[in-house]
Amino acid sequence: MRFLERLAASEFAVALEITPPQRHLPKVLLRRARLLGDAADAVNVIQRPDRQSSLEASLELLAAGIDPVWHLAARGETRESVAAAAARARDGGIVQVLCVAGDHAPAGEGPSLTVREAIAAVRAAHPGMTIGATLNQYARDPAAARRNLLPKLRAGASYVQTQPTFDVGALERELAAVRAQAPVAAAIAMAMPLLTAEAGERISRRLGLELPPRLRDVLAAGDEEAAWAYFAGTLARLRESPAFQGVAIMTFEMDPLPAAGARIVQALEAAGIR
Repeated sequence: MRFLERLAASEFAVALEITPPQRHLPKVLLRRARLLGDAADAVNVIQRPDRQSSLEASLELLAAGIDPVWHLAARGETRESVAAAAARARDGGIVQVLCVAGDHAPAGEGPSLTVREAIAAVRAAHPGMTIGATLNQYARDPAAARRNLLPKLRAGASYVQTQPTFDVGALERELAAVRAQAPVAAAIAMAMPLLTAEAGERISRRLGLELPPRLRDVLAAGDEEAAWAYFAGTLARLRESPAFQGVAIMTFEMDPLPAAGARIVQALEAAGIR
């Protein structure tokens, strides 16, 4: 069953987030996209300036029978370029996009679209597209982050995807505050297995967050089995909570080994998701 079909059927959906290779390397792209096998209903394809474009990779995945989520980065884009990309996605059969700010545009580029403007341009060019927007639950000013999200929902985004969560209760409270201001059809929580203290420190610095004390203790002890159990527990909390309709799995490694994929699938099964 495809990702959007699960959401429509009120079944918990699972996506895998991947980074495409630096150039057109179909075997590498498919290896990353198939990390979870049939346990993933869709594959989110990150957009980065030094990589194969998300749209190109998404079209390749769709041709291979994999349900893609195209990531559209607004920075450096114009209404015309977004409309052209959305038309190409429409003609290629892509039905889901996550609109993000993206990396900074190269020096000398003209003004960029805002994410709200990019969403509106996609909606105009591809009315049947399901559009997502992101929520940073770790923003220094949560109220400002919510205010930033609302115009994206009004412009046509129908679901919200979060940053990686390690504290489901805190994310539930933040989503309740969002839904008090605007209806959100679906909330997709990102989840990420952290297995080492170094990985925990790097994620903490990158996202500007404080990991829960219990997770910090697990990582400090170097107990990998306990770390996997914590991840499975996070997935179970997400599955049980009415606040979430799905999860997007992100891995710490860009090109994880098959054994890591197998452990993630085991964690999904332990959480009652598959």
